[in-house]
Amino acid sequence: MRPDVLVGPSEWVVEQFGDKVAGELWTRVPEALSTAIDREVNAHPAMTQTQERVLANPRWPLPYEELVLFLGTLPGAEIISVPKSVYQLVVINGHVVVPWCYGQSAQTSMRDIEVGRSFGRLARELLRRFGPPWRRSQAEAPLPLDAVDEREVAKICAAIAKIEPKPEVVIAGYAGDAHLGLLRACLGEIKSTDNGHLSWSHLDDLPLPPPVIPRPRRMQFP
Repeated sequence: MRPDVLVGPSEWVVEQFGDKVAGELWTRVPEALSTAIDREVNAHPAMTQTQERVLANPRWPLPYEELVLFLGTLPGAEIISVPKSVYQLVVINGHVVVPWCYGQSAQTSMRDIEVGRSFGRLARELLRRFGPPWRRSQAEAPLPLDAVDEREVAKICAAIAKIEPKPEVVIAGYAGDAHLGLLRACLGEIKSTDNGHLSWSHLDDLPLPPPVIPRPRRMQFP
C-alpha cells in the first residue's frame, strides 16, 4: 500500500456517509472494483486488448453490478435499477455512487484527470440533474448517438429523482489493467468553479485489496 493512503476512512467519508458505513465503504469499494476486473479477465483470458477497451467503456456492466453486491447490504443503502439495463446504482445516506474508469496506470491519480473528460452519458446526466451547476468543457468529447443508452440513462435518473432529499453524486473512480488488475481506486466529490467548469472538491485514494495468490496446482501421479 502506498504510504499516502489512509488505512481507515477519512474524515470526509465519515462525514458524508456516517460512522456506521464509512469503514465498510472504505474497503468494499476497491474490493468491488477489483472483483469486476477479475471477473472480466477470467471470463475472457485471451482477449487483453479487447478487455482494455471494455474496462474504459462507461456501459461495462460489471462495476455497477459489483458495487451493488458489495454496498447494497450496508445500513442506509438503497439499490436503484431498471429492467433490462446495464445500469444499477447504490444510494447510501444521500449519495449515489457512480463508477468511472479514469485510466490504466497506478502512477496517475484521479485528481490529475479533468473532470468529465471521459464521463459516459450516465455520469454526465447524473451531474446535470443532481450535481453542481456546470457547463460543457471544450475538452469534453461529444457522445455518439445511442438510443438504447439514452433510454436506460433517462429511466434510472428518473428513478433516482424520486428520492428525497435530492442525492449528491460521488464518483468511485479507478485505474485498471487487464494484466495487473485494479491499480488505483478513489472516491471523489465534484464542485463547480466560478466560470462553470467542474473540478474535484474532495478526493480520497482508497486502500487496494490484497492480491489474490493463485493456489498451487496439485501434482497428479499415474
